Amino acid sequence: MPAPAPTPDPLGPARLGPVMLRNRVIKAATFEGASPGGLVSDRLIDYHLAVAEGGVGMTTVAYLAVTRDGRTHEHQVY
Repeated sequence: MPAPAPTPDPLGPARLGPVMLRNRVIKAATFEGASPGGLVSDRLIDYHLAVAEGGVGMTTVAYLAVTRDGRTHEHQVY
């Protein structure tokens, strides 16, 4: 039986496909209420910049639609 692989360091770098993350900490997608009329705002950008500057390896944006007609809320980004 092969030896188990070592547990990766959650604060060490990690590769996600072609992207190298500084660590394995990922901020889950949440609706920040910062996309008036379905547009990306400076407030939304500033929020995610602050999260990244706080140390997470990746931040994700939620509540998005592929098309305007696919939105379920008027402030959902598309």
